[in-house]
Amino acid sequence: MRILFIGDVYMEQGRIAFEKYFPQVKDQYKPQFVILNGENIANGNGVSEEIYKYLMTMGINVITLGNHAFSRKDAATVLEYPNITRPANYGKGAKGKEYVTMNFNGKTITVINLLGRVFMGDQIDNPFTKMDELLSKIQSDYIIVDFHAEATSEKTAMATYLDGRIDALLGTHTHVPTADACIMPKGMMYITDVGMTGVRFGVIGGSSEQAIRKFLTGVPERTVPETKGPLQFNAVFLDLANRKIEKITIFES
Repeated sequence: MRILFIGDVYMEQGRIAFEKYFPQVKDQYKPQFVILNGENIANGNGVSEEIYKYLMTMGINVITLGNHAFSRKDAATVLEYPNITRPANYGKGAKGKEYVTMNFNGKTITVINLLGRVFMGDQIDNPFTKMDELLSKIQSDYIIVDFHAEATSEKTAMATYLDGRIDALLGTHTHVPTADACIMPKGMMYITDVGMTGVRFGVIGGSSEQAIRKFLTGVPERTVPETKGPLQFNAVFLDLANRKIEKITIFES
Protein backbone atom coordinates (compact mmCIF):
# COMPACT_ATOMS: atom_id res chain seq x y z
CA MET A 1 0.00 0.00 0.00
CA ARG A 2 1.38 3.40 -1.04
CA ILE A 3 -0.03 6.38 0.89
CA LEU A 4 0.45 10.12 0.44
CA PHE A 5 -0.29 12.36 3.43
CA ILE A 6 -0.48 16.12 2.71
CA GLY A 7 0.27 18.49 5.57
CA ASP A 8 -2.03 21.30 6.78
CA VAL A 9 -3.42 23.10 3.73
CA TYR A 10 -3.63 26.71 4.91
CA MET A 11 -6.38 28.90 3.49
CA GLU A 12 -6.50 30.17 -0.12
CA GLN A 13 -2.74 30.12 -0.71
CA GLY A 14 -2.69 26.56 0.56
CA ARG A 15 -5.35 25.57 -1.94
CA ILE A 16 -3.35 27.24 -4.70
CA ALA A 17 -0.19 25.35 -3.67
CA PHE A 18 -2.18 22.12 -3.48
CA GLU A 19 -3.62 22.60 -6.98
CA LYS A 20 -0.19 23.47 -8.35
CA TYR A 21 1.90 20.65 -6.86
CA PHE A 22 -0.44 17.78 -6.01
CA PRO A 23 -0.73 16.53 -9.63
CA GLN A 24 3.04 16.30 -10.12
CA VAL A 25 3.63 14.68 -6.70
CA LYS A 26 0.84 12.22 -7.42
CA ASP A 27 2.35 11.43 -10.82
CA GLN A 28 5.82 10.91 -9.31
CA TYR A 29 4.89 8.79 -6.29
CA LYS A 30 1.74 7.11 -7.63
CA PRO A 31 -0.02 6.76 -4.25
CA GLN A 32 -2.93 4.37 -3.97
CA PHE A 33 -4.48 6.29 -1.08
CA VAL A 34 -4.31 10.03 -0.26
CA ILE A 35 -4.95 11.70 3.11
CA LEU A 36 -5.07 15.50 3.53
CA ASN A 37 -5.18 17.59 6.69
CA GLY A 38 -7.89 20.19 6.08
CA GLU A 39 -7.84 21.85 9.49
CA ASN A 40 -7.22 25.33 8.03
CA ILE A 41 -8.31 24.94 4.43
CA ALA A 42 -11.52 27.02 4.65
CA ASN A 43 -10.45 30.45 5.89
CA GLY A 44 -8.49 28.85 8.71
CA ASN A 45 -11.55 27.12 10.14
CA GLY A 46 -11.96 23.51 9.08
CA VAL A 47 -13.59 22.34 5.84
CA SER A 48 -16.59 23.81 4.03
CA GLU A 49 -19.09 21.73 2.08
CA GLU A 50 -17.83 23.23 -1.20
CA ILE A 51 -14.18 22.48 -0.43
CA TYR A 52 -15.00 18.96 0.76
CA LYS A 53 -16.66 18.17 -2.55
CA TYR A 54 -13.78 19.74 -4.46
CA LEU A 55 -11.23 17.59 -2.62
CA MET A 56 -13.23 14.48 -3.42
CA THR A 57 -13.04 15.33 -7.14
CA MET A 58 -9.26 15.76 -6.79
CA GLY A 59 -8.83 12.20 -5.54
CA ILE A 60 -8.45 12.75 -1.80
CA ASN A 61 -9.59 9.65 0.09
CA VAL A 62 -9.73 10.97 3.67
CA ILE A 63 -9.66 14.46 5.20
CA THR A 64 -8.40 14.90 8.77
CA LEU A 65 -8.94 17.95 10.95
CA GLY A 66 -7.77 19.38 14.30
CA ASN A 67 -8.63 22.07 16.82
CA HIS A 68 -10.82 23.96 14.31
CA ALA A 69 -12.99 20.96 13.51
CA PHE A 70 -16.06 22.64 14.99
CA SER A 71 -15.30 26.29 14.18
CA ARG A 72 -17.56 26.62 11.15
CA LYS A 73 -21.33 27.11 11.34
CA ASP A 74 -21.82 24.22 8.93
CA ALA A 75 -19.47 21.89 10.84
CA ALA A 76 -22.27 19.62 12.04
CA THR A 77 -23.31 18.97 8.43
CA VAL A 78 -19.83 18.62 6.93
CA LEU A 79 -18.62 16.28 9.67
CA GLU A 80 -21.31 13.79 8.70
CA TYR A 81 -19.81 13.28 5.25
CA PRO A 82 -18.22 9.85 4.80
CA ASN A 83 -14.60 10.77 4.00
CA ILE A 84 -13.84 13.15 6.87
CA THR A 85 -12.77 12.49 10.45
CA ARG A 86 -12.43 14.89 13.38
CA PRO A 87 -10.20 14.35 16.43
CA ALA A 88 -11.38 11.20 18.18
CA ASN A 89 -10.72 12.50 21.69
CA TYR A 90 -13.53 15.03 21.78
CA GLY A 91 -16.15 14.00 24.30
CA LYS A 92 -19.13 11.72 23.88
CA GLY A 93 -21.89 13.23 21.77
CA ALA A 94 -19.58 15.31 19.58
CA LYS A 95 -20.62 15.37 15.94
CA GLY A 96 -18.54 13.54 13.37
CA LYS A 97 -16.55 10.33 13.12
CA GLU A 98 -13.70 9.29 15.40
CA TYR A 99 -12.08 7.42 12.52
CA VAL A 100 -12.67 6.41 8.91
CA THR A 101 -12.13 2.88 7.59
CA MET A 102 -12.02 2.29 3.85
CA ASN A 103 -11.38 -0.70 1.59
CA PHE A 104 -8.73 -0.83 -1.11
CA ASN A 105 -7.97 -3.94 -3.17
CA GLY A 106 -9.26 -6.24 -0.44
CA LYS A 107 -7.39 -4.45 2.36
CA THR A 108 -8.85 -2.15 5.01
CA ILE A 109 -7.17 1.08 6.00
CA THR A 110 -8.24 3.07 9.06
CA VAL A 111 -7.40 6.76 9.49
CA ILE A 112 -7.62 8.20 13.01
CA ASN A 113 -7.35 11.88 13.96
CA LEU A 114 -6.19 12.86 17.46
CA LEU A 115 -5.82 16.24 19.17
CA GLY A 116 -3.01 17.02 21.58
CA ARG A 117 -3.61 18.60 24.98
CA VAL A 118 -0.30 20.33 25.81
CA PHE A 119 -0.51 24.10 25.04
CA MET A 120 -3.76 23.60 23.12
CA GLY A 121 -6.37 24.76 25.64
CA ASP A 122 -9.18 22.50 24.45
CA GLN A 123 -11.21 20.56 27.01
CA ILE A 124 -10.69 17.18 25.40
CA ASP A 125 -10.12 13.61 26.50
CA ASN A 126 -6.69 12.03 26.95
CA PRO A 127 -5.39 11.07 23.47
CA PHE A 128 -3.29 8.20 24.89
CA THR A 129 -6.16 6.43 26.62
CA LYS A 130 -8.45 7.24 23.68
CA MET A 131 -6.07 5.35 21.39
CA ASP A 132 -6.14 2.37 23.77
CA GLU A 133 -9.93 2.40 23.52
CA LEU A 134 -9.95 2.63 19.73
CA LEU A 135 -7.30 -0.03 19.20
CA SER A 136 -9.25 -2.43 21.39
CA LYS A 137 -12.11 -2.42 18.88
CA ILE A 138 -10.64 -1.53 15.47
CA GLN A 139 -9.82 -4.46 13.22
CA SER A 140 -7.97 -3.16 10.18
CA ASP A 141 -5.07 -4.15 7.95
CA TYR A 142 -3.48 -0.70 8.23
CA ILE A 143 -3.88 2.10 10.79
CA ILE A 144 -2.67 5.66 10.17
CA VAL A 145 -2.92 8.38 12.83
CA ASP A 146 -2.78 12.16 12.30
CA PHE A 147 -1.78 13.61 15.67
CA HIS A 148 -2.64 17.31 15.61
CA ALA A 149 -0.60 18.66 18.50
CA GLU A 150 1.59 21.58 19.54
CA ALA A 151 4.22 20.02 21.80
CA THR A 152 6.99 17.91 20.28
CA SER A 153 7.29 16.09 23.61
CA GLU A 154 3.66 14.97 23.43
CA LYS A 155 4.12 13.79 19.85
CA THR A 156 7.30 11.83 20.51
CA ALA A 157 5.79 10.28 23.64
CA MET A 158 2.79 9.19 21.59
CA ALA A 159 5.13 7.75 18.97
CA THR A 160 6.82 5.55 21.54
CA TYR A 161 3.44 4.60 23.05
CA LEU A 162 2.00 3.48 19.70
CA ASP A 163 5.12 1.98 18.12
CA GLY A 164 4.35 -1.58 17.07
CA ARG A 165 0.59 -1.02 17.44
CA ILE A 166 -0.16 1.09 14.35
CA ASP A 167 1.50 1.60 10.97
CA ALA A 168 2.17 5.36 11.02
CA LEU A 169 1.90 8.38 13.33
CA LEU A 170 2.10 11.70 11.48
CA GLY A 171 2.26 14.98 13.37
CA THR A 172 0.46 18.12 12.21
CA HIS A 173 -0.51 21.58 13.57
CA THR A 174 2.76 23.52 13.96
CA HIS A 175 3.06 24.13 10.18
CA VAL A 176 6.85 23.71 10.33
CA PRO A 177 8.20 20.51 8.74
CA THR A 178 10.56 18.50 10.94
CA ALA A 179 13.58 16.50 9.78
CA ASP A 180 12.91 13.35 11.80
CA ALA A 181 10.94 11.12 9.42
CA CYS A 182 11.93 7.63 10.53
CA ILE A 183 11.01 4.04 11.26
CA MET A 184 10.57 3.52 14.99
CA PRO A 185 12.22 0.52 16.73
CA LYS A 186 9.09 -1.64 16.45
CA GLY A 187 8.36 -0.69 12.85
CA MET A 188 5.97 2.28 13.03
CA MET A 189 6.58 5.14 10.57
CA TYR A 190 6.81 8.54 12.25
CA ILE A 191 7.40 12.25 11.74
CA THR A 192 6.90 14.93 14.39
CA ASP A 193 5.35 17.40 11.94
CA VAL A 194 4.63 17.07 8.24
CA GLY A 195 4.53 20.84 7.79
CA MET A 196 2.05 23.03 5.93
CA THR A 197 0.97 23.60 2.36
CA GLY A 198 0.58 27.27 1.54
CA VAL A 199 2.59 30.48 1.45
CA ARG A 200 6.27 30.01 2.29
CA PHE A 201 7.41 33.23 3.92
CA GLY A 202 4.47 34.18 6.11
CA VAL A 203 4.49 33.30 9.81
CA ILE A 204 3.12 29.75 9.70
CA GLY A 205 0.74 30.95 6.99
CA GLY A 206 -0.27 34.22 8.63
CA SER A 207 0.71 37.76 7.73
CA SER A 208 4.33 38.48 8.63
CA GLU A 209 3.58 42.13 9.30
CA GLN A 210 0.74 41.30 11.65
CA ALA A 211 2.69 38.60 13.50
CA ILE A 212 5.63 40.94 14.14
CA ARG A 213 3.25 43.64 15.37
CA LYS A 214 1.67 41.18 17.80
CA PHE A 215 5.08 40.16 19.16
CA LEU A 216 6.16 43.79 19.52
CA THR A 217 3.02 45.07 21.23
CA GLY A 218 1.59 42.00 22.92
CA VAL A 219 -1.86 43.01 21.70
CA PRO A 220 -3.83 39.99 20.40
CA GLU A 221 -5.32 40.08 16.91
CA ARG A 222 -7.21 37.53 14.86
CA THR A 223 -4.68 36.06 12.42
CA VAL A 224 -5.00 37.14 8.81
CA PRO A 225 -3.33 35.11 6.05
CA GLU A 226 -0.23 36.08 4.11
CA THR A 227 -1.46 36.46 0.53
CA LYS A 228 1.70 37.06 -1.47
CA GLY A 229 5.01 35.37 -2.13
CA PRO A 230 6.43 31.93 -2.92
CA LEU A 231 4.56 28.77 -1.99
CA GLN A 232 5.41 25.53 -0.23
CA PHE A 233 4.02 22.00 -0.40
CA ASN A 234 4.74 19.53 2.40
CA ALA A 235 3.76 15.88 2.55
CA VAL A 236 5.05 12.43 3.41
CA PHE A 237 4.99 9.31 1.29
CA LEU A 238 4.45 5.99 3.07
CA ASP A 239 5.30 2.62 1.55
CA LEU A 240 3.59 0.26 3.97
CA ALA A 241 4.71 -2.94 2.25
CA ASN A 242 8.40 -2.02 2.43
CA ARG A 243 8.20 0.03 5.65
CA LYS A 244 9.55 3.26 4.16
CA ILE A 245 8.69 6.89 4.89
CA GLU A 246 9.88 9.76 2.71
CA LYS A 247 9.49 13.46 3.42
CA ILE A 248 8.31 15.53 0.44
CA THR A 249 9.13 19.23 0.61
CA ILE A 250 8.71 21.70 -2.23
CA PHE A 251 9.89 25.24 -1.45
CA GLU A 252 9.54 27.95 -4.08
CA SER A 253 12.26 30.61 -4.10
